[in-house]
Amino acid sequence: MLTLDRTVEVLIAGGGPGGRVSYMALWNMGVRSIAMVADEPPTVICSLPYSVGRRLIPNGPCAVAVDLENSHRLPKEIAQDVIWGSVRSVDHALRTARVETRDGEVTVRYRKLILAQGAAPWIPDVPGILAGEGSSGPTVMVGDRLLPRDTLAPNVKVLRGLQDAKDLDQMAKSAKRAVVVGSGAIGLEVAEALHQRGLSVTVVEVLPHAVAALDEDMAAVLENKLLQNGIDLKVGLTVSEVLRDGILLSDGSKLEAELVVFASGVRPRLDLARSLGLKVDRGVVVDSRMMTSLEDVYAVGDMAQLTDAATGLPLLPLIGTLAMRQAMVAAMNVAGMPAQLPPVTTWGVSQVFDLHWGSVGWTVEAARRCGVEAVGVRIPVRSRDPFMEGRDGAWKITVAMGGPGVTPGQIIGFQVLTEGDNPVHLAERFIDVVASRSTVQDLFARYFIHSPSHNSVDDPYLGLMMEARRLMEQPRG
Repeated sequence: MLTLDRTVEVLIAGGGPGGRVSYMALWNMGVRSIAMVADEPPTVICSLPYSVGRRLIPNGPCAVAVDLENSHRLPKEIAQDVIWGSVRSVDHALRTARVETRDGEVTVRYRKLILAQGAAPWIPDVPGILAGEGSSGPTVMVGDRLLPRDTLAPNVKVLRGLQDAKDLDQMAKSAKRAVVVGSGAIGLEVAEALHQRGLSVTVVEVLPHAVAALDEDMAAVLENKLLQNGIDLKVGLTVSEVLRDGILLSDGSKLEAELVVFASGVRPRLDLARSLGLKVDRGVVVDSRMMTSLEDVYAVGDMAQLTDAATGLPLLPLIGTLAMRQAMVAAMNVAGMPAQLPPVTTWGVSQVFDLHWGSVGWTVEAARRCGVEAVGVRIPVRSRDPFMEGRDGAWKITVAMGGPGVTPGQIIGFQVLTEGDNPVHLAERFIDVVASRSTVQDLFARYFIHSPSHNSVDDPYLGLMMEARRLMEQPRG
């Protein structure tokens, strides 16, 4: 029989953004009996590449560690309510969880459960990836196996937690060459960071072009930026083997490198959810309250599958700030304050050297792969009028022309490229456009403010609307 070491009102399984904000929200709403299980020191994940490169975080990885005892956002009591370890099993009928810690096993009795286990970095299972059995602690998904992260070969790294950043930071001091596998936001930010540290960097991408969140025509601008700054790019290739001094690619060529960083995506942690018998698809299926298929069990963050507001299709957003919003919704429902998650789609904003890019919702390529007939409308957008010094950029919308779950003329995606300008607030506006299922004609209601020191007088919303209308009126064969 298990000994009950702790009894709480709410157990939070996971200490990432979703778990920490769940704790914070519950505390602010008067819930005091909480335990949060975490398997690694908390940090701001999306800031980790900048801590390695030093451009924005000159003091290195330790600067982005979250001090639970002195956080400006979290209640100080969280430091005493954290159980450092991993939830190994849950018996929801008995409302009991078994937690493995360094000091032994702890059993927690709870009334309500919030799953916030997030996602693990994913690496293809190829020869040379693994070095040994490893120990307990932060995990990595190698193929379809969930393994301790320290099973990876010494020259193979990922970037998901604080220790990962420290390892990369240390290796950047002596390595001369690096390969980054994957060209998403994290992959390109890591590539730039290592380039800033003086390494020769090559990015390898399995897709035909960089950045899956952009269409090929938009990605081409970003690819040119990489090449102009001395970062090599190889697309349409996979890693066939990891060597001590580099990697072998699927075309038979070898890239020499002392450091191989896999930024090849993440997979949601679903082992505990499956053992509980929860409804699982691409992730844990939840409703708008973040409730799972089991009463009093909620799921938030990277492991939670949502519904895309634009198309009605299943969605795994994998976005930290959205995990925080989900955590607020779950906590409010746990505390007896009914709440629902607003309509949502995916988004991402990043920067490569001085080129900023952003993406909301669906690219044309992704929509077509899912059976949605879609076209792209792209217009140039300059940061100043032609008679003033300015910088060039582009906006692009994805317009649905037909298919399941969409309306002809509906805007289901947006992309932006801009040199030197921050696209965050623009992306926020288009989250509203896409999530509200707005059509091309609805762009007329988006007011544009002009200031000579800030932008060109040309109204890009009207420009997109007019170009899209012309395209839609053309006969289609």
